[in-house]
Amino acid sequence: MGNPLRYGIADARLMYSDHQETIKMGKNKLSTFNLRHREVLEFYGLKAVEATVFVINGSVNGRSNLGVFRKKQLRQVAILAAALPAAAVAIHGLGALEEYPKHEQTKALVNRLKRKNDRIAAQVMGEVLQITTDTFDVGEEVIIESALTEGVRVKPGVEAGSNPTIPVGALFGKEKHCSRYGYGLSQEVSRLSMGSDVIDGTGKSVKGLHSSLTALFITESGVKRHLPDIYVERWMAGAFFPEFNPRETDFQEGVKIVARACGLKDLSQLTAFFLDRPRHHPVMDKLNAMGVATPFDKDGDLFPALVLGLKGLRFPDGRGFYTMLGEIGGSAEWAVAAIPLYWRGGQSLGMLASQSSLTRKDLSPENLWKERYHYTEEELMLLQDARFEQKPFFTVNDIMERPFAGGISAFSAISDNYFLPQLEGVRIDREQGRITTNTLMINSLGIVEHWRITFECAEGFEATARRMNSPKEDFRALNNGEIEKHIAMMADDEVGRLRLKQFFTNEYYPAIIHTSGKMVILDKTVEALIKREVFSEVDRYIVRAVVKALPEWFAYAS
Repeated sequence: MGNPLRYGIADARLMYSDHQETIKMGKNKLSTFNLRHREVLEFYGLKAVEATVFVINGSVNGRSNLGVFRKKQLRQVAILAAALPAAAVAIHGLGALEEYPKHEQTKALVNRLKRKNDRIAAQVMGEVLQITTDTFDVGEEVIIESALTEGVRVKPGVEAGSNPTIPVGALFGKEKHCSRYGYGLSQEVSRLSMGSDVIDGTGKSVKGLHSSLTALFITESGVKRHLPDIYVERWMAGAFFPEFNPRETDFQEGVKIVARACGLKDLSQLTAFFLDRPRHHPVMDKLNAMGVATPFDKDGDLFPALVLGLKGLRFPDGRGFYTMLGEIGGSAEWAVAAIPLYWRGGQSLGMLASQSSLTRKDLSPENLWKERYHYTEEELMLLQDARFEQKPFFTVNDIMERPFAGGISAFSAISDNYFLPQLEGVRIDREQGRITTNTLMINSLGIVEHWRITFECAEGFEATARRMNSPKEDFRALNNGEIEKHIAMMADDEVGRLRLKQFFTNEYYPAIIHTSGKMVILDKTVEALIKREVFSEVDRYIVRAVVKALPEWFAYAS
């Protein structure tokens, strides 16, 4: 018989039954929304024609006043910066693997398609943020710095790493402000920090599976420490629990601390979510022996953290969806989920774990778990650089300067979401030229809303689809000489330059140094990445053509 305490999310579907306030946007509000976001929507040939907001939690935590996010355009841009990339991936890459015969569906193909979907999501997310921040009037201007993200780490035996993404250090704002960022920037310009995972569950998006989504937050808080892009062991719950050191606390006592915070007297009521990985099987066994249920999924552990403890969310066996206890995943996923969970009243502990040890193929699950803190020399240097050697575990307060400063987060479903069922994936009506998106919004007040927006393609679906793509898809069909001509043509066009800039910085960030608003290209790094098969030969020609066409972007060409 199977273990009744261990079930897959796809097999034991969560149900949501709590009452929600429903606010439907009338004609006047829709007109205002379209006017407010005119530049972004016109960029893609879109117009919002229907919109409904479902208020999942309307109570305020009393610890934030939204700050600069009182401005609706800034608050709503996060929703568009999640929804439009989700639409773009749904159009160009959702279920892309199924277009290939089974014998061609290799790991290399999956990784190539994953990079394509990440590239598209990062492209559109960056464009939405840049177009919006470039339109603000004097006195309302902001500059957004990407501070917490993924992409750099090499994933031994899994991926080459350096995936297309919005990289750490990327800036969104007016050019004159970006060029002075770090010095001489006017105090009237609000400095904002951003965290993102352009797609949580990229593999799912490629395979057409459930619960893939786009994810970001933007906050007025500065970031104290940049988390290294290695694995993080998480202890997370939808209720606040006091800090404790999981390394020095008996495992069962740690579980009881979290269960008490959730208001559960009996551990048989508790659930703890995990990714289905061999490294997690020993701790899942421990929890099952204590009576704790351990629902699991194949991929994507960011979104589950957001809805922990959500009232009305239940499994078929009647249990709620409460915690993660010892689950290990990426640091960006921890960070992007931890702050909105904190805004909701939850808590999140994290500890850096050894990604190198946990991806070894020669160890049993038990030994993988035991080796999770056996860092390589490089990993230990990253840990020390992040200043975690004296406090091995961390919370949101260790990462963010002011966690309850004004902030907004948004998570848009690419495919149907099994953790919050009403968050349906992107719906596309090609004949009618309509695209419907579903986005979960959590702000620093603790308010949780579900935004369903239907966009009409004003110039036809195909026109919008072409604009919601990465320039690299055009480059792939060209020879080297044609690539140079095409890039020169883009450089002479305002829209082309914007799209090219977003693509270039999201794609080639491992080989870029930014200085005073300009870039330095590390040619040797480009060649090393080609050799590692992160880049291909075509990337060499793209980089050279961009440097040639737009020398003003670069501090010097090496």
